[in-house]
Amino acid sequence: MALKLRQKIVNDFTMLVGSTEIVSGAVVKITSAALAVATASSAAILGVIPETGVANGYARVAGPGSIVFCNAHDDAISEGEWVVPAAAGRVDGIGTLTAATQYVVGIALQASSAQDQKVAVLLIPHIATKAAS
Repeated sequence: MALKLRQKIVNDFTMLVGSTEIVSGAVVKITSAALAVATASSAAILGVIPETGVANGYARVAGPGSIVFCNAHDDAISEGEWVVPAAAGRVDGIGTLTAATQYVVGIALQASSAQDQKVAVLLIPHIATKAAS
C-alpha cells in the first residue's frame, strides 16, 4: 500500500512578493529589498511558497521542518535524496551539484518523473560542500 503524502506547514511566515508571480511549490529567496522571489540554482533559500504568490502581494512561506510539495526540475530526483534549488524555483537532486558549495532545500520524500511534477520535500535548509573529485 502506497503512503499518500500531505503537506504539513510549520514555521510559516508572510512575505511581500516581488514584481513577478511565484507559482505554488516554488523555492524562494529574499532579495536585498526584502522581497520573496523564486530562486535560481545558486541562491540561498528562504522557504517554499505552498500557494501561488501574486506579484506585489503577500504570500505565506513554509519554513524549516515543513513538508511541502516542491516543483521538480526534471526526473533526476530519487526518494531520500537531498535536493537543491534549480532554475525558476524548482528543485533538483544534489547529484547536479557543480559549485564548491550549494544551498540545500531538504530531503525528497518521493522521486520525480517529470519537470514540474510536485515532489514532497522535508525542508531542512543548509549549505553543503562539494566533495573533492
